[in-house]
Amino acid sequence: MKFELTRRRVFAGLALITVVLLSMGLILQHLLSQAPCPLCILDRIAFMLFALIAISGAIHNPPPRVAARYAGTMALAALTGLGVASWHLWTLHHPKFGCGIDVMEEFVNNLPTARLLPFLFHASGDCSARDDPILGLVAPEWALCWFAALFLAAAVFAYKWRSAAPARAGS
Repeated sequence: MKFELTRRRVFAGLALITVVLLSMGLILQHLLSQAPCPLCILDRIAFMLFALIAISGAIHNPPPRVAARYAGTMALAALTGLGVASWHLWTLHHPKFGCGIDVMEEFVNNLPTARLLPFLFHASGDCSARDDPILGLVAPEWALCWFAALFLAAAVFAYKWRSAAPARAGS
């Protein structure tokens, strides 16, 4: 039996990765009592957006050209998460310029996601607080690594599917 890496399997695999990452965030929050800060919540939203686009792609199972658009949109979601994670790391290394528990927290907690799913998207921590590292890295460093990997994967598949699609007449 030959294993073929279909577009549906790629989308499903990338969705599974992000769902596992979101689950790890919930474990850190609810079982290990690490309160998520506003930047952590924005990272979760970026992971959720990436997962929702990947799930949509897996369900739709589009042709190569449309799959490339899905992957490009996923790359943009990962790039957004990369920016947030980078800002979070800068905040960790420059705590006096931290986001604080003020305007940023109020903004994040007033988003529709925080009102619909408060157990997942409610910010209650400090962005400059250093929690215990996991295998040598703190959560924002892990988020940065995963967003970089997800961005690269989405960009590679977008390029692959875009170049595999037959060119339309007149484009």
